[in-house]
Amino acid sequence: MRPATAVARNYVRENVPLSRFGVLVAQLESIVASAAQQSPDPLLCFDLLSDLISAIDEEPKESILLWQRKCEDALYSLLTLGARRPVRHLASVAMARIISKGDGISIYSRASTLQGFLSDGKRTEPQRVSGAAQCLGELYQHFGRRITSGLLETTSIVTKLMKFNEEFVRKEALLLLQNALEGSGGCAAFNAYIEAFRVIMRYAIGDKSFVVRIASARCLRAFANIGGPGLGVAELDTSASSCVKALEDPISSVRDAFAEALGLILALGLNPEAQVQPRGKGPVVVAKKLEGALQRHLISPFIKTTGQRFKDVRIGVTMSWVSFLQAIHLKYRHPDTELQSYSIMVMEMLHSDNSCDAHAMACVLYILRVAITDQMTEPTQRTFLVFLGQKIQSSDVSPAMKAAALRTLSYTLKTVGEVPPEFKEVLDDTVVAAVSHSSELVRTEAALALRSLAEVDPTCIGGLTSFGVTTLTALRESISFEKGNNLRLELDSLHGQAVVLAALVSISPKLPLGYPSRLPQSVFDLTKKMLLQSTRSPAAYTVEKQAGWLLLSSLLSSMPKEELEDQVFDILSLWAPTFSGNVELEMNNASDLASLISVWSASVDALTAFVRCFAAADAVNNGILLQPVLVYLSSALSYESLIPAKEKTVASTAVAIFTIRILIAFQSLPDPMSYKADHPQIIQLCATPFRDPVGCEESSCLRSLLDKRDAWLGPWTPGRDWFEDELRAFQGGKDGLMPCVWENELSSFPQPETINKTLVNHKLLCFGIMLAFQDNAGMVSLLGIILQCQRTGKKQQWRTSSITNICVGLLACLKALLALRPQPLTIEVLSQLQSIFQNILSEGDISASQRRAASEGLGLLARLGDDLFTARLTRFLLGELNMATDSNYAGSVAFALGCIHRSVGGMALSTLVPSTVSSVSQLARNSVATLQIWSLHGLLSTIEAAGLSFVSHVQATLGLAMDILLSEENGLVDLQQGVGRLINAIVAALGPELSPGSIFFSRCKSVITEISSWQETATALESVRFTQQLVLFAPQAVPVHSHVQNLLPTLSSRQPILRHLAVSTLQHLIEKDPDSIIDEQIEDSLFRMLDEETDTVIASLIRSTITRLLYATCPSTPSRWILICRNMVLSSPSRRNAETSGSTENEGDHDGEGGPTGGDDDENMVSHANVMPMHGYMSSNIYSYRDKHLRYRTRVFAAECLRHLPSAVGKDPAHFDLSIARSRSFKSDWLVLHVQELISLAYQISTIQFESMQPIGVEILSSIIDKFQASPDPELPGHLLLEQYQAQLVSAVRTALESLSGPVLLEAGLQLATKILTSGLITADQVAIKRIFQWISRPLDEFDGLYYPSFAEWVSCKIKIRLLAAHASLKCYAYAFLMRRQSEIRQEYASLLPLFAKNSQILGKYWIKILRDYSYICLYLHLKKNWSPFLDGLQSPLVSSQLEPCFKEAWPVILQALALDAVPKNDDVNGDDTKTVQIISEDNVISGFDMVRLNFEEYRFLMGFSHLILFGGQELTNHQKMTLLAFAKGTSTAVSTTEEIINLNMKLHEVVLPVFQFLATERFFTAGFLTVEICQELLQVFAYYIHAGNSWNSLAISVLSQMVKNCPESFLEEENFSCLAIELCLAYLLNASQSTDASGTDCTDWDNLISPILVAAKTLLKRLKPEKQLSSVVLALVLIGYKCSRASLTESCFLKVNNFVKCTNSLLKSLAYGEKPKFSN
Repeated sequence: MRPATAVARNYVRENVPLSRFGVLVAQLESIVASAAQQSPDPLLCFDLLSDLISAIDEEPKESILLWQRKCEDALYSLLTLGARRPVRHLASVAMARIISKGDGISIYSRASTLQGFLSDGKRTEPQRVSGAAQCLGELYQHFGRRITSGLLETTSIVTKLMKFNEEFVRKEALLLLQNALEGSGGCAAFNAYIEAFRVIMRYAIGDKSFVVRIASARCLRAFANIGGPGLGVAELDTSASSCVKALEDPISSVRDAFAEALGLILALGLNPEAQVQPRGKGPVVVAKKLEGALQRHLISPFIKTTGQRFKDVRIGVTMSWVSFLQAIHLKYRHPDTELQSYSIMVMEMLHSDNSCDAHAMACVLYILRVAITDQMTEPTQRTFLVFLGQKIQSSDVSPAMKAAALRTLSYTLKTVGEVPPEFKEVLDDTVVAAVSHSSELVRTEAALALRSLAEVDPTCIGGLTSFGVTTLTALRESISFEKGNNLRLELDSLHGQAVVLAALVSISPKLPLGYPSRLPQSVFDLTKKMLLQSTRSPAAYTVEKQAGWLLLSSLLSSMPKEELEDQVFDILSLWAPTFSGNVELEMNNASDLASLISVWSASVDALTAFVRCFAAADAVNNGILLQPVLVYLSSALSYESLIPAKEKTVASTAVAIFTIRILIAFQSLPDPMSYKADHPQIIQLCATPFRDPVGCEESSCLRSLLDKRDAWLGPWTPGRDWFEDELRAFQGGKDGLMPCVWENELSSFPQPETINKTLVNHKLLCFGIMLAFQDNAGMVSLLGIILQCQRTGKKQQWRTSSITNICVGLLACLKALLALRPQPLTIEVLSQLQSIFQNILSEGDISASQRRAASEGLGLLARLGDDLFTARLTRFLLGELNMATDSNYAGSVAFALGCIHRSVGGMALSTLVPSTVSSVSQLARNSVATLQIWSLHGLLSTIEAAGLSFVSHVQATLGLAMDILLSEENGLVDLQQGVGRLINAIVAALGPELSPGSIFFSRCKSVITEISSWQETATALESVRFTQQLVLFAPQAVPVHSHVQNLLPTLSSRQPILRHLAVSTLQHLIEKDPDSIIDEQIEDSLFRMLDEETDTVIASLIRSTITRLLYATCPSTPSRWILICRNMVLSSPSRRNAETSGSTENEGDHDGEGGPTGGDDDENMVSHANVMPMHGYMSSNIYSYRDKHLRYRTRVFAAECLRHLPSAVGKDPAHFDLSIARSRSFKSDWLVLHVQELISLAYQISTIQFESMQPIGVEILSSIIDKFQASPDPELPGHLLLEQYQAQLVSAVRTALESLSGPVLLEAGLQLATKILTSGLITADQVAIKRIFQWISRPLDEFDGLYYPSFAEWVSCKIKIRLLAAHASLKCYAYAFLMRRQSEIRQEYASLLPLFAKNSQILGKYWIKILRDYSYICLYLHLKKNWSPFLDGLQSPLVSSQLEPCFKEAWPVILQALALDAVPKNDDVNGDDTKTVQIISEDNVISGFDMVRLNFEEYRFLMGFSHLILFGGQELTNHQKMTLLAFAKGTSTAVSTTEEIINLNMKLHEVVLPVFQFLATERFFTAGFLTVEICQELLQVFAYYIHAGNSWNSLAISVLSQMVKNCPESFLEEENFSCLAIELCLAYLLNASQSTDASGTDCTDWDNLISPILVAAKTLLKRLKPEKQLSSVVLALVLIGYKCSRASLTESCFLKVNNFVKCTNSLLKSLAYGEKPKFSN
């Protein structure tokens, strides 16, 4: 009888229809069954297995169990039949997946079966054996711990397979061994591990195939990862020695693999507790430490390496150090403080080298940065800064070690983001002392360290610069008397201080708060003295002159051009003494010619800086300034030719540097034709690499000249971080140019090139420019020189260098032609260039860079020629492609075709796209790997350029990709990457047409999955790029969730290029589908990535991505963002513990809400909202940060995110109104519900220990007031929601306005104080109002003392403007209450009026001066610089440009504050300024106090300024938040204090016209300030704007009415005035009546428009004398009155018009009959 389970399975199989998984298994069985008659089709198997794997993941376990046995058998049969490599891999993966998800018991039988098959395998069946080995390895990877008993047999199988001839079999054997070792994890029998180690060391390490050697290195890595079971000290030492030897391998990827293995082996050897020891009944074996391992295997090889590959060995050792230190910290959990001790050993590798080998230093710097500094937490980095300082101070440290320590110190300072106090204590004895070091490199690095210090702590820039100027001045005096060693020390100090000043000058303009103008001026004055005054010591002459030119170069390179324009001709004259003397006599008299030449070099370098500053192509005075520069450069060029040949040999380095500087200067000139006379001499100098190639080095310029898109072709293959790429491309040696301290972007390592290599580079670049600007005959002649060089020396050692130099010169020429020369080239020149490039490509044994350069040159050539030449060239290369027999030449031609299509454009060559794609695709099917790689890249370039022309070739290209993938057995990464790039190009070409369910999409996805499964950087990059392409071009193909899950693991990749691509793809996702990204909750992952990121470019991208995510998701989840930012900002162990205990102790002391506290600003203002739950967003991953001390920069950014939050939630009123939020029950996450937590957090930030974060907290509070100031409190009708948080707000203001506050915090505090006072939040608290008024008045008492000597002048000016604007805002706000008709001013603000009156004179004086300064800026009078401004430094264009936005925000409120209750000042009366004058009732003022007293000149200025603003075309900015006085436009009696008083969308006339009204009171008429001419001007303005709209007219009518009422009788006798006034009344009445007819208005609009006009007209008629009362005017008024009466809507309106009509009728009768008119009231 059968078992019950078997019966059940049979029943299920018979009664349940086939699932997708079952169908696929059946198809697989069919393929295997028919294999005897027909070999399985690889493509069919690939598609089927890809579907099978996805079906396994989707299928339930019950169905898997049903088909498991059949599926396993079919997979086994397919593998043992012999399949292609991708098919073998997919089958192996499917086998492991089905056993893992199904019945796991079959793992034992399946592994045993595979081992048996491999034991019997024959050498004639490599694919069958390879398939079984791959499947067994996959099973070991997943189930290794369950089948450890078979490890010994597996090792024997590997031994057998290593004897196969096929390298892919040997590679699969080692991959099997690697998986077996990692899967077993040290749990198998030790003799199996011993045997495995023997196989690796005996057969694998020395294999002839590089892919096998890489696999052997990974096996050693696996041994180290599992604890080295079976390996003792001797075996570990032997394996480490073998790895060191392998670092000399010619293949870079082999060296990298063994370098990683070496680091891991050494880390294991130094951690005996991690070594796996044999278990059993025998004696316990104690693991031993591998003593002296670092010295033997890392330090000694680094120091003692020689030979051709010494740089490769050094880089290999460097990578081993990185691998070792990362394993020590990450794998073996050594504390990061221990890394500091290893840094000593790393720097000791430079101890024996006193000549500063630049390459060795670069390697050490890489280790110190990547393996040590970047792995440290921030507290450890702070300690490390002090440690580095101590190493610099040590006497037994070599110059190279000091330079390395200083460069690392600079990087660490920038990483930390602030200067720790403990480091400041040792600064003088360390970095400052190094400025006087005898080594120039040490002095330069010390200057760069001080520059980094100034970047991090801008407050020190003033002190450092002043100290440097003083010290340099003293040194100039002392060197005149010193001799011998003391003189040498003084000269070193002088040079060092000059370099420091140059570095500080360069960074000053980039500081956030600028620099005092006196500092660069003092440096410039000192520079002129050093250049124009000669010292009495001949030995010090050259050093002082070099230092002077160095400072001038920095000033010209760094300072804004506007700051130096006034002195440009004085600056130009500084070169005259150097280039206008008898140079031959000077050289003959020079005791040290090299030093003299060095002075010339420094002067030419300064001249280059001058050219870049003043002689740019778009400069206005380009021609005037360029002529003397050309004379100087021509003289310098002649100096170089006059140096005797004998002296050139003796002073070769100085001469080379001088030549480099001259060539750089000529290259910096905007137009090469401007120095055409010097072309022959420059060509003679720069053609030496072609005329005499034997003595020239190989140029290193190709890396920068070649297209970065082709970098994958080599030799500088990217894929790691840019810092490592820089190290691998490093060309430095025993000498090199010193780092330029004023450059924005310094090279990653000091002295990246030798001087001779730099000279060759600039000769070739300059030669290219000269070649581009010759006529046809000149170009042919120079090309002939290159052709002659190309034909000679084909078998010489310098041949490779010569070809590279030819490529550099020609590429430089072609790029210059494209950029600067419009006329086309002749066919003769084009043919010569084509011939040269073709000759280069036809040479078989050339480097990848030379092949790329020649191919790219042909592409640029096609772009320079006409269409006929381009087509002929393309067809010629297509013919060459078909006839080529040499694979290198064929691949180069295929790539050249791609370059032509990319350079010219696909549309221009659309007719040749089919033939190019067809020919190159056919070539890519060749079995030669290098030919395939180059052909694929050429095809890819063609596809990217072809556009729509390629769409018809998509199917064939996908077939090509599949053919290459399925035919390649060795798994070459370059080929797999090429296939991946083809797939991505296909996705980009198809775009939205790529259907998710199509076989096309499935195949593309399967290919990417397959190539990325091998976990190589290049293929992983294509996988991420595939996701990016789908997001951009086919968003419908894959859901967002799937994309995010694919990208998140990449965020923590150790490869920066992968992290960069993943973050940019996430940013695209956020932009494309913000709604779907909300549920993914990736904020935490991005913040974690930001905190750990060391690449500045990627960090910037992460910040922008988080900001986009904030704006996308915050409207839905504001509480989550508050929680995230809170945990970021407040993350520290001590704070966490305090909060935990505090929340339990004080839980009952607060009720979570604070009411009004009467202005009490207690220290403990933080509510306990920080422990409140937030609607389900309390996930554990958010709180993971509380266990880690976040970096300072991360916390600052989190605070900045919080600052965006009030605006990021959007404009939905429910976010800002508590009643609306509560009414919307469908959603509970509104910002207003969490305003308590937000204010609490903002207050904590405003009082945090980090000074730079405090202003952010204050700004957050200001933004909260902006958004919530009008929000009512539903619990307390008549009150505002924010009133209950008065204590925190007032306390934050007090902290910000303290006397020791920095300028940024003080400015933020003033803005917050203004908002609090003018928002109505504390109107019920007189104490709080007076306190804040007292705090903002305190700086007013010390107004002249508001000066910050360490910062730019505009910083203190800005504070003064903000302070005066704050007082003006408060005055306007208080007066707004007085202007309301139906309410009295609150007592709290009424009490401020006497205080305003008391300060009115001083405030008025300052306000007037501020407006005067602004008027100068508006009229550009500051350019004349002959005026004395109120704000210091305003004459400077830099200062005025910085202050202009602040002026624009402040002038409206200052202008209105000046006019409010202003009174005329009688200059004849010597009154008491301190007396408060009570105004008599006849000339009543609003407040009852006279405020600002204006003399006649000030009054005229205010009127003129108002006109200037009105006609200046300015607009009030949208972000302007000042409180402006708005007039009540109706009789509304609403309680709200915000709608009536604060108008953020005010027009310009709403600011200026009320000022005219205040300045047109009777007192100004009486004082004679307001003349009839001024009145006429105003009336003309009103007439000009007669059609400006109701808003303008209503205000203008008020001014007109007041003028008519208050003006003297004599004004009305002036015909121009009275007629204009009458015309305006008629015009306003007519406009108002017409607008009433057109739109139909209500009574309120009637009162605002027609009623005031009627009053004004009536007043005017009453005051006019009879002879002025024209009957025509009166008749017009009567008619308009009748028209208005018909439009009256209410009885009140009708009565007003009726009254006016009666009045005018009476007047009309009197005029008609000669009677006296009777005016009614």
